[in-house]
Amino acid sequence: MTNTILNRLKGTNIRDIIWIVYFFLIIANLYSDYLQRDYICNHNLKSRDLFRNINKYVLIVAFFIYLYFVYDSYESIKNLQNNASDKKVFLTHLALISAILFLIAGALNIFIQNNSITDDDIGLI
Repeated sequence: MTNTILNRLKGTNIRDIIWIVYFFLIIANLYSDYLQRDYICNHNLKSRDLFRNINKYVLIVAFFIYLYFVYDSYESIKNLQNNASDKKVFLTHLALISAILFLIAGALNIFIQNNSITDDDIGLI
């Protein structure tokens, strides 16, 4: 097998792992929503603190996933062939811009989560 094929297979293996991580993030978010409902209905401060921590850790993990996609997109740009079509070059650069925007959004959400004082500050995120 060529080096290009091996790299593409390695990328799909990493994305498989990311999907498994997303599965656990979904479970964590469902539990966080349960805790948030408990806090809203019963004013349970332990539930509030726990759902905030879960949300923060989910956002941090997602940030590192986005960071991987920025790296992967950058590597794709570096590995573009000189004879690549204009459309492929454009779409590869667009993928990098998209990954960077997701990374920025993730960073902003982490900042918001870490700097909220009351639930009214963040609309119960």
